[in-house]
Amino acid sequence: MKSISLALLTATLVAFSAPAFAAKPDCDAGYKDFLSKMSVYVDKMTGYELADAVRKSLDAYNSCAAGDNFSPHGVWDQIINDMKTKSGK
Repeated sequence: MKSISLALLTATLVAFSAPAFAAKPDCDAGYKDFLSKMSVYVDKMTGYELADAVRKSLDAYNSCAAGDNFSPHGVWDQIINDMKTKSGK
């Protein structure tokens, strides 16, 4: 019984400490990289489409910078793919 309790305690500690070891994404470098990729499509977008993309990307950046357990790269990649599709490339 004592070994089962010890095993359960060890498993619980590992489960709760594992997220602490996850590397925090570099929000600033990721956002700069996203903006450089996005700049290719700026002239091919309407003002509304561009504003929408910037709003979404900034929300992703803010979530990343706030320390949420969130990686913005999926959002940024989707925005780039949408812009590429709308621009015809």
